[in-house]
Amino acid sequence: MARRFCLTVSLLLLASVAGCSPYVDDFQYTPHPAMAEVRSTSPQQAPAVTSLVSVIGVRREDRQEGIPESIEIRMRIENDGSEPAAFDSRTLVMTNGQLVSFPPPIVRPPGPVTAPPMRSVNVTEFFPLPQRGPEGGDLDSLQLRWLIQIGDQKISQSVNFRRVYPRFYYYEPYWGYPYWGSPPYFWYGGVVFIHRR
Repeated sequence: MARRFCLTVSLLLLASVAGCSPYVDDFQYTPHPAMAEVRSTSPQQAPAVTSLVSVIGVRREDRQEGIPESIEIRMRIENDGSEPAAFDSRTLVMTNGQLVSFPPPIVRPPGPVTAPPMRSVNVTEFFPLPQRGPEGGDLDSLQLRWLIQIGDQKISQSVNFRRVYPRFYYYEPYWGYPYWGSPPYFWYGGVVFIHRR
């Protein structure tokens, strides 16, 4: 009895923890991260600026944080050049596979940021979904574009993401024997194993 109670409580706790995630299940994107580079003027040198971008997931609405149902993007701008690299979040544009633009993002930290030489900065963006709910539009492919300013030069960067789906393996069922009872009261059972990788 006590063992059954402990098992029930454990399952309820596990279900409550899984239900508290701020992200909608099964929205994963590749590459993770995507990379965009600003090449140095010298071919022998490393890229002057590298932007690493990841789709964290489709985030549920959070009224306390002021975040609508949105796609969360995390960006890291690494400046290995000799001049500051400025990034203005107002230049961000995200579209889906149907070329529908997302509304302007909520950005943390807000406003333009600058990565000094040999330093990096991190920015998180929340793009509200263009239609209500993650099923309301095409979220299978995403493109993100923005501008980086190095000195007087403005350089366009972009990355593409594709949604990946989990793989399932199906094994043929096996049947339990012997039959119970006699006709017309046969009993048999089948079990299907589905492995997720």
